[in-house]
Amino acid sequence: MIGQKPVDPAAAAALRSLHDRHGLRLILASNTMPCETRWPALQQAGIDSLFSVALLSYVLGVRKPEPLFYRLVVAAAESSPGQVMFVGDNLACDVAEPITHGMRAALVRPHGLRPGEELPNGAILIRHVSELPGRLEEL
Repeated sequence: MIGQKPVDPAAAAALRSLHDRHGLRLILASNTMPCETRWPALQQAGIDSLFSVALLSYVLGVRKPEPLFYRLVVAAAESSPGQVMFVGDNLACDVAEPITHGMRAALVRPHGLRPGEELPNGAILIRHVSELPGRLEEL
């Protein structure tokens, strides 16, 4: 699958839990290149149906960290920004920017913060997506 990363089974299980057990609306919001759709990998993992909306930058013509991208995420969530949890591995695009737009954010980093990095107030740090369902229950 060109341009596709396979989905980690533990991450897929966590997404199923967030969707099925917690009843959360899942949105795929990703910077992409022309050859990246993300769907084949999600289909292969059996989790494509969990996502209500896919916001793929190449198709939209707007990418993170442009403010319009985050406004589209909030609109797709059909919720107030404070009810949206943006999750990703990029401190600037997936954590700092969503927080400036009123969302909550989780940074996924197996080895934690890099030297010189600081987690913005209100953000959480997780080492794997599988931690997210438990952490959301704490919030």
